[in-house]
Amino acid sequence: MGLRSTDTQWGSLNKLLHWSLFLAVLMTFIAVNVAGTYERGADERTWWMMLHRSFGLTAMLLMGIWLVLRPWTGRPLQYGALWQAQLSRVVHWGLVLLVIGMPVAGLLMSQFGQREVSVFGLFVIPVLLAENKDLSSLIYNAHTNIAAPLIFVLILVHIGGSLWHHIFDKDETLTRMIK
Repeated sequence: MGLRSTDTQWGSLNKLLHWSLFLAVLMTFIAVNVAGTYERGADERTWWMMLHRSFGLTAMLLMGIWLVLRPWTGRPLQYGALWQAQLSRVVHWGLVLLVIGMPVAGLLMSQFGQREVSVFGLFVIPVLLAENKDLSSLIYNAHTNIAAPLIFVLILVHIGGSLWHHIFDKDETLTRMIK
């Protein structure tokens, strides 16, 4: 298996980026949910929120790398009916937009809320924008109440589509991303 995809198989670079993105997004969800079990101001909550932001930024970086490399890495031909290909395209690009957009929203929320962002404790993204609590609150609501549930639904549709192909269509859609 080479770095680049063929007409029938995902390349190792696409697989690495796919599963790394999966782990980064999973850790983002876990971190924010664990953080929510602690009171505001608690050191544990601060630590988990630092992880939430850090993994979110990691996912955004990985998605950016994937977008840059996409023309070079290619992709296998899709299996399935036209409706499956169209749904796949919508889900795929929805995930791309949200994996990039949610960390951008998180950074803007922090900026307008006058909070630096520590990235895994290795470096800090300083506050560069003026305070705007109303805009920070608006972004928070969009990030938390619209984007987060939407990305969760799109991930479930993505997983469901893979399982549909494997169980009902009995094609190689799922196995060529795993093998």
